[in-house]
Amino acid sequence: MKRRGREKKEGLNEVDVFVGQRLRELRMLAGLSQSDVASALGLTFQQLQKYERGFNRVSSSRLFKLGQFFRVPVSVFFEGLENRQPAAEGGVPAAAVGGEEQENTLQSREALMLARYFQSIRDPQIRAAIRELAERCAEQQGDGSAEAGLASAPKRGRGRRSQQGGHA
Repeated sequence: MKRRGREKKEGLNEVDVFVGQRLRELRMLAGLSQSDVASALGLTFQQLQKYERGFNRVSSSRLFKLGQFFRVPVSVFFEGLENRQPAAEGGVPAAAVGGEEQENTLQSREALMLARYFQSIRDPQIRAAIRELAERCAEQQGDGSAEAGLASAPKRGRGRRSQQGGHA
């Protein structure tokens, strides 16, 4: 017996899924629940959930209202779409096949949480230190060695203690 939510998955349009992901990212960055956004727009949370999953297509008038609600241009919902991997058979994006979808969702959720926390930090020196730490960690992962990543990190950024004459 087929489950209701599963049989539609083959017919998902990759643009609708992408727009839904962007909607979800914006909502999470704003720290809002599906119910919060849905009630502000006169929807049910189930309808918003269908938009976020790409099961239902978001109309142009609804996209316009969403853009106004989040105070972003409508183009934000499509940014990065052209760089997306081509769809797999059945219209589902290639990245959504297998376990990659769950991993990407978790990474996206972590990135959104970090962005929210970062936005709430008002001290520019702390923000600079966090940016530098993130950059060094990313470089370390790219090099594959801890010492090489830290030793080769470029000396840039404003709040560095070494440039200010402070001690580490």
